[in-house]
Amino acid sequence: MTTTPTPHDCFFRENFARPAIARDFLRHVLPQALCEAIDLERLTISTDTFVTEALRKVYSDLIYRIPYRDSQLSVYLLFEHKSQPEHWVLLQLLRYIVASGELYRDQHPKAKTLPPIYPLVLYHGQAHWRAPACFHDLIDPLPEVIKPFVPQFGYALHDISARSSTEIKGEVLSRLVQLALRHIYSDRPVERVREMLELIAKVSRDSTALDILESLLRYYVQGTGRLDEIQIRRLLEQTLSGEPLMETFIDRYIAQGEQRGEQRGEQRGQAKTLLRLIERKFGPPSDPIRTRITQADSDTLLMWFDRAIDARSIDEVLR
Repeated sequence: MTTTPTPHDCFFRENFARPAIARDFLRHVLPQALCEAIDLERLTISTDTFVTEALRKVYSDLIYRIPYRDSQLSVYLLFEHKSQPEHWVLLQLLRYIVASGELYRDQHPKAKTLPPIYPLVLYHGQAHWRAPACFHDLIDPLPEVIKPFVPQFGYALHDISARSSTEIKGEVLSRLVQLALRHIYSDRPVERVREMLELIAKVSRDSTALDILESLLRYYVQGTGRLDEIQIRRLLEQTLSGEPLMETFIDRYIAQGEQRGEQRGEQRGQAKTLLRLIERKFGPPSDPIRTRITQADSDTLLMWFDRAIDARSIDEVLR
């Protein structure tokens, strides 16, 4: 079953797919010895999607290819983002690693070895991260005689949640992206957005900064459920107005906000119709299914509605 991207996923992928943000973030997160061995300036972002018949579509949030210094060989950084604890993250990472290896074999048919993969999990959820850290921790029982035959690997966890004491490091824009993730669950979203607007004002002449600002504001409207376009407009006018470039941005954002409001109204209507059809055919949907439907975009809702007409189960609708 494929999943519908959440506002957290969209914000993460949109901004960590920016090479400058990725490079600056990794300089402060990767082990020093690894940073010294690789050339972050030659970092590229893989657009490969891993497709398997059994899993339909297996993909990682982001995969970076980073060459070693003075070499054509590369390390692959498997970058996974989590907005809530995921007990089975190791199994998920294993799927990605295997799919990546199969793809590499297809692309390099003469190769006899695989490139190294460094799994990094970025977490910013509300609960403590308590997922197993090593693959052997998922196996029970695991007699000593069997251990050599069971895969064993772990992952690097970078916890930037509000509960953690992790220091947010880097240049202004990479810190801004991380702070947006850290504070998305804050019970004071207006204050948090104001703080981030004051931070971005320092680099407001950077075109990338305006792109990130637009992404951040959209994220906080969709991801918090406690901010609307009117509040965002007021914050923008209080914090960033006065400079011609920012005035242009504010006007554009307000116009786009009105369009987004119309689209969300249409999506709510589509979701309501689909939920009614599902309830009549299969009974009341569970809360997770209801949430998934209400967060889906128009194209996905239309596709699910078409499936629901002839489907025999909810799984057939949302597959």
